[in-house]
Amino acid sequence: MKPLFLGFGNAANVILKELEGYIQDFYYFDEKNVTSFNGKKLEKFLIPNDCSFVVECASVEAVKEYYRDIIIANKDFYILSTGAFADENFRNDFFRLLENSTSKVYIPSGAIGGIDVINAIKKYIEKVILRTRKPPKAFSRDDKEKVLIFSGDSIEAIKKFPKNTNVSVTLALSVEDFRKVHVEIYSDPNVKKNIHEVEVVSSVGNYKFIFSNNPSNNPKTSLLAPLSLAALIKKNFENVKIGG
Repeated sequence: MKPLFLGFGNAANVILKELEGYIQDFYYFDEKNVTSFNGKKLEKFLIPNDCSFVVECASVEAVKEYYRDIIIANKDFYILSTGAFADENFRNDFFRLLENSTSKVYIPSGAIGGIDVINAIKKYIEKVILRTRKPPKAFSRDDKEKVLIFSGDSIEAIKKFPKNTNVSVTLALSVEDFRKVHVEIYSDPNVKKNIHEVEVVSSVGNYKFIFSNNPSNNPKTSLLAPLSLAALIKKNFENVKIGG
């Protein structure tokens, strides 16, 4: 396979390392003009005919800028910056455009798990609570004690913390209701990891998941996020698929 990476920073390199043996060659485009010794650099964004699929690991803004080109080109699209879907106008246009395309869109679970449970019971869910704690530097802060810096729904969370709350939007997309996902974000100098606690309340049962993630080389992103995207790519090329 020969993917096109939209964004070629830390996440892209993690994904490439995980996909050794799967990827023979690749294209990449990065607005920050990153250069790699491997792959073929594109000086402007375009979708080569022999591109197998597109992997976004750049930003919410990049998803919004280039999604139309990708869907119109009928390329499968793996999206890491799911925060783009908090924008209702974007979300409506994205899915409307997708109706007339053969593209398939893949959204990894990112920095959390339990999405298979949510997918199974989504119509029975009453609410989901996401509590996120990260070191202050992840928010460019210097707090000396734990501080609640946000409390609200997932749409407002991604507006105020676009680099930190893709998880809340992934949950909302899975639940299929942005208003059912309540988000609390804490800047906590007592933690060295990115911690996400997901609480699900439903008529099927109540569930609680806690994920204590080591950050990647980018302190705003958990290492698990790009690893989950790499695993999703692998899963789509494997004959045996485990999990919902």
